Amino acid sequence: MASRSLDDLAPEVKQKAERVLQVCDEVELNLLIYCTLRTLEEQSKLYRQSRSWQEIKTKILKYKDRGFSYLADILDGVGPCNGPHVTNAGPGESWHNYAEAWDAVPLMGGKPAWKYSDGKEEWDAYGECVVQVGMDWAGNWTHFRERPHAQLRSGSNPLRIFAPDKIYEILSQNKLI
Repeated sequence: MASRSLDDLAPEVKQKAERVLQVCDEVELNLLIYCTLRTLEEQSKLYRQSRSWQEIKTKILKYKDRGFSYLADILDGVGPCNGPHVTNAGPGESWHNYAEAWDAVPLMGGKPAWKYSDGKEEWDAYGECVVQVGMDWAGNWTHFRERPHAQLRSGSNPLRIFAPDKIYEILSQNKLI
């Protein structure tokens, strides 16, 4: 299971998460950060749960072709998974795997407001807080808008930024490999 602890975030990201919580508290918005650091296995399961075996095999081959065999092995090794589509990111492609992202949800009456329509004002206030502290809020994305998600870096996934050996080094430092 993914971590909920802010202590598992990179120091800069932890500070920004604490600031978001502080600002939300100041405007009387209750917020639950429910996912910080996510293991590669969990990322693999979330990715696999809404995809056909053919899509998964294609992804595994792409990982191998690009020098990420260690990620291909993790994606293959978690086995079949079922569930709704929640991510486009395979293992190593999410900033959660690098302690640079979190997912949060506004609480209304002590209960999570998972649907945007159940708390538009609260969701928008959360997004404003995220942007205010210098994070990228996925609620502003035009493709696959994901309101709970905030990440330090904007745009591309880590595998497009770093070489396979650097990715391996970072994931090892985070004790994920």
